[in-house]
Amino acid sequence: MKKDRLIYIASVVVCVALLVLGYFAVSFSDDFYASDDGTLYIRADVEQIIESSFSDSGEGDTVFWARISSGEKKGELVRVYQNRSDYTVFNPREVQEGDSIIIALFEGVENWHFIDFVRSDAIVVLLLVFALLLIVFGRKKGLKTVLSLFLTIASVLFVFIPAVLGGGNIYFWAVTICIYIIFMTLLITDGLSPMSLAAAIGCTGGVFASLIVTFFADLSLKLTGNAEPNSVYLISIGNGLDLKALIYASIIIGSVGAVMDVAVDISASLKELAIKLKNPGMRELFSSGINIGRDVIGTMSNTLVLAYIGGSLGSLLLYSYNNWKSPIYLFNVEIIIVEILKIIVGSIGILLTLPLTALVSSFIYTRRGMKKRFLTENVDAANEDEYSILLENAGTFEAENKDI
Repeated sequence: MKKDRLIYIASVVVCVALLVLGYFAVSFSDDFYASDDGTLYIRADVEQIIESSFSDSGEGDTVFWARISSGEKKGELVRVYQNRSDYTVFNPREVQEGDSIIIALFEGVENWHFIDFVRSDAIVVLLLVFALLLIVFGRKKGLKTVLSLFLTIASVLFVFIPAVLGGGNIYFWAVTICIYIIFMTLLITDGLSPMSLAAAIGCTGGVFASLIVTFFADLSLKLTGNAEPNSVYLISIGNGLDLKALIYASIIIGSVGAVMDVAVDISASLKELAIKLKNPGMRELFSSGINIGRDVIGTMSNTLVLAYIGGSLGSLLLYSYNNWKSPIYLFNVEIIIVEILKIIVGSIGILLTLPLTALVSSFIYTRRGMKKRFLTENVDAANEDEYSILLENAGTFEAENKDI
């Protein structure tokens, strides 16, 4: 029991250490970020409206007093201007007393200007509620999930993005981050076990399968990488980003969660079968894994389809509105093709993860002494979580299989 805890703690420490090493490896210099233009952005709270000259069309200015709530100037009362123009499609609403806002002092300008409303506070509250619900319903497993989610987000924000902006190979870093996310998530949520090992190998195989499919798809689709409105700006960053590689990165990073779901479902199901069956054979477990996978792939593919369609719904609406009567053009526009490619490649990754995970799981679970190890793990889990029923079942299995 104590040994298992030490192994788990060591696994968490290794995952965190790898993330920290990756951060320092790619962030030794911040030259790849845009240079500072001297603008000072800070938080403030609106205290009093001085005057408002908004017209019926929404154009005009609001002048108000705001008290700075962050930075070196915290507590200082400043005069702020909010400008709204009818040339701007989306204007924020007029500020009101009590609003938390972001204001800026541009270099060479004396007056403070309203930039936007503070929205991060509400997001932080929602994240805390989400984490609390995970812990309440998932208990120890929920706490582990929160930790793995934190490391997943950190790996993308503090390793992948700096690496790409610094001129790193996008294919390499996308695969590296995905492999890190796979092994880290499974190690933290399920511990170092045969089940997590089988799922991790299956997921990694699915990632590389997606890479191969994307490579061959690129040869025939003749993509330019101009798959979103911001593509033209990304070209100007540094020496120019490989936009086609970014498409691939978005595919595998977006689908790795669904791929992990499939791998864990197959691996966990075959583990239970290996425990319940007296003498399971590798072929028997593999066949069962394929049958189980057939019931999983439908919902997982739908998950990818809905996720990618939801993420690009605005672009799909716009292109459909303008070109619905010209389907030959609509279904050859690069942005539409890329979304379809994401769905296809992600689904292929799931499909290939299924047999690979089933094969690895059936091989590992039929090794000598594996059933006894599973029974021991179940007893430990029951003691930790106080599931007496599971403990009794595990004792029954152990008694029935004394010859193992």
